Amino acid sequence: MDSYEWNVNLMKLSERMKRIFKFAEIEAHQSSNIIYPYHLLLGIFRERKGVCAEVFLHNPKLYGTCKERVQKFHPLSNAEQGIESEYFDLKISLTTMQVLENASKRMTRYKQVYINEGLLIKAIFDINDERTKAMVKGVQVSTIIEILSSPRDMIVSLRDYTLPQFTPNKDVTIRKASLEDANPLKSFVEAEFGNGWLESINNGLEADNIPIYIAVQRGEILGFACYNVVRRKKGLFGPMGTAMSKRTLGIGYMLLHRCLKDMKEFGYEYAVIGEAGPLEFYERSCKAVIISKFI
Repeated sequence: MDSYEWNVNLMKLSERMKRIFKFAEIEAHQSSNIIYPYHLLLGIFRERKGVCAEVFLHNPKLYGTCKERVQKFHPLSNAEQGIESEYFDLKISLTTMQVLENASKRMTRYKQVYINEGLLIKAIFDINDERTKAMVKGVQVSTIIEILSSPRDMIVSLRDYTLPQFTPNKDVTIRKASLEDANPLKSFVEAEFGNGWLESINNGLEADNIPIYIAVQRGEILGFACYNVVRRKKGLFGPMGTAMSKRTLGIGYMLLHRCLKDMKEFGYEYAVIGEAGPLEFYERSCKAVIISKFI
C-alpha cells in the first residue's frame, strides 16, 4: 500500500502537535522506519511544554521506560509498506492512519480547528493497538489521558500586563456589549455553543458595567468574551467563543486582551481562566500557565 487518500490531510496542527509529530518521526527512524501509534505516544512523552510537561513531572521515568520496551520489540513478521502522509517524511502504518482519522473526527465533533495532544491521546488508545498496550503496560493510562485531554484551569499574571498592539482589521470591530446587544448576543451564543453559557451571559448583562466584549462585522456578532460572569466570581475570565467559520483570524486574541486590559485596570494581579479548552492558545496569547492538579 503506497498511498491513501484521507480527509485528515486537511487537518491543522497546533505548534505543540508539530513538535510531537517530529519527535514521533525521530523515534520511528530509530526502529521501524514506519510510524506506528506507539511512536506518536513516545512523541508526546518527549514533549516538555504545557500539559505534556505535567505528564513528565507526574512520571519522570515514563519516556525512558517506554523507550526501552520499544527497543526490545521484535520486527513485525508482516511488515507494512506504509502509507504516505503530508505530515511526515516517513510513511505511516494503517493503525496510525486510523489514529489520525479518529483525532480528526473528534476535532470536528468538538468544533475545534486544530489537532492537539488531548485529541491525539484519546485517538491512540481508542484503536486498542497491541504494541502500544505493551509499551505502557503497568502505566496509569487513565491519568495520562486526563492530564492531556481534560479542560484545565489556567492563570495569567497581570502585574506587568500591557495591551499588545493588534493588526488593524477594518471589517471587524471589538467593543463592549450593551443591553441592546442582549438578544443577538444570546442568539449567537446558543447557535454556536448551545445554552450552557447563557446563565453567565445573563450575569454579565445584569452588571452595571457589562464585562462582555463582542466582535462585530457589518452588524453581525462573530465572537464574544467575558469576565467576572461565571457564578459572578471576580477575577475569572471566560467564557469566550468565536464563530466556527471565523476562527484562526485573531478575533479571539483581540477579545481576550480587551478583557485582560479591563481586569488589569480593576487592580487584579492575576486572571484565572476557568476550564480552558484550547490550552496552547492561552499559553501563546497571554503566557497563561496551567494550574496543576496532578502533581
